[in-house]
Amino acid sequence: MKNSMTFEEQTETIVEALLSNFLVEDRPIACYFRGGQYVPETRGATSPFDPVTIASQLQHIGDQYNRDLNQHIDTLAAEMLEGKVEKFGEMVESLSKEWSSHSPGLEYERAFLAVSVRLFKDLVKKIPPVATSALLAGLINGNTQVRAHIEERGGWENLEN
Repeated sequence: MKNSMTFEEQTETIVEALLSNFLVEDRPIACYFRGGQYVPETRGATSPFDPVTIASQLQHIGDQYNRDLNQHIDTLAAEMLEGKVEKFGEMVESLSKEWSSHSPGLEYERAFLAVSVRLFKDLVKKIPPVATSALLAGLINGNTQVRAHIEERGGWENLEN
């Protein structure tokens, strides 16, 4: 059965799972809460789309970006607290292009996902009220190149392919 959710809705659901995990580090990502209610992993039973599994894959991709971001996070957090939320996207774009250009074989789209998830994770820890799921979901949904990359592989459920 094909998933009836749009790409944007899928992205939002995946990012909500990521955010839930980042806010409570001790809980495994499989313990995903939406609207305060636990959503069991049976969501994938009727569709290959499982936001918990995909969020876990994204977290793994983000963990591969092992550059020290402390200086960037401090600067970014200060700007975002001043209302300059667009700085998140600008920094993700800059770091993604830099990393992919200096790493042979690393696709820009994969670098973008890694950097955005890693920066988002660090922002959640530093300034949770500002690091909303809409911030990361909007960034991913708004990047046509990343969206095309994901869709060319058959959607979020084939992220690792």
